[in-house]
Amino acid sequence: MSQKNYKIKLEKKKWKGIQITTAAEKQMLKLVQKDQKCTGIKINIKKSGCAGLKYILNLVYIQKDSDFIFYNNQIRIFIPKKKINIIEETIIDFSKNGLNYHFTFYNKKNKYHCGCGESFNIK
Repeated sequence: MSQKNYKIKLEKKKWKGIQITTAAEKQMLKLVQKDQKCTGIKINIKKSGCAGLKYILNLVYIQKDSDFIFYNNQIRIFIPKKKINIIEETIIDFSKNGLNYHFTFYNKKNKYHCGCGESFNIK
């Protein structure tokens, strides 16, 4: 699993960054390039499932002041400023298995996952 680590300073606090594997980076770039109106990808978390939280990725069309933005090569990555503490240190990977494919998120702050692996909660 090849990874790239991004370290960024945010409001005088040194952000520990995220890691995006080469496979995830290629898939993100493919998604962004499909739509000329898309300006990047947003990594977010929402309440979901039996464990409480779920990672979500969305294409971004309008930039918001509430998002922290950085570049990963040709891709603009958007992260809600209010959720940086949860998302930092996350490793994002992408895998294909036959007709199935998905992004996987690894975060050492995860306290537990639900049985199906769709949701998590943090320490």
